[in-house]
Amino acid sequence: MDLWGRVTNVNGRNVTFTVSDAQELASLSLTTTNEMPQAVLQLADERQVSKIQRKKAYAIMNDIAKWTGYAPEEVKDLMKSYWVAETGEDYFSFSDTDMTTAREFISFLLEFAIRHHIPMSKSGAELNDDLARYMEMSLIHRSCVICGQPAQIHHVDTIGMGNDRTETDHREHRLIALCAVHHKEAHDIGWPGFAAKYHIEGIYLRGDQLVKLGLMSKKQIKEFDDDQKRKATPWVYPDTE
Repeated sequence: MDLWGRVTNVNGRNVTFTVSDAQELASLSLTTTNEMPQAVLQLADERQVSKIQRKKAYAIMNDIAKWTGYAPEEVKDLMKSYWVAETGEDYFSFSDTDMTTAREFISFLLEFAIRHHIPMSKSGAELNDDLARYMEMSLIHRSCVICGQPAQIHHVDTIGMGNDRTETDHREHRLIALCAVHHKEAHDIGWPGFAAKYHIEGIYLRGDQLVKLGLMSKKQIKEFDDDQKRKATPWVYPDTE
């Protein structure tokens, strides 16, 4: 159920939520017998979409329009409809939507373009509004974060010469998707200079994502986790008495 009210205090990890009407609490008591029910607090974003966000979204939609042959306005309506169907969010207008909705829609547009290998007039590194999510989708679809070409997986944190990558826990290393040209450039100029030049960063992936990419298997992950548990368990000398 939804409760209407305001956040009236934040103290460390404790958030105080004051309902607007006492009847709200009465409704709550009817739906749960738990004195401390679990809840998700979703705050309304009162910031209005920025001009830069609008430009980013329209730039991506124009690229999609050129690729599909549809008119830009048709693409805008289609992509909004796809977004509503996939996310369950309400239909929105760029004239009055909030920054969070705009950010999520830009990421949705970028992933659509990456998944379908749509030529982009600008780098996704420039057009994204959520860098971490853009880096993640580029890895998943093996698309270079700089130019959009087919990518290799580059390890930001060097594994080490002579080490077998099949014996490496990739969850502990930052990754980035780079084409052969940009992969070589990253090695030639070094990661700090490369990251500063293109305003990008490496990210960590979850185990399930690494399995989908073929970098690790479920068996490997279990072996690494079991090994960590063994190392974390203190050794107890056997009782010899």
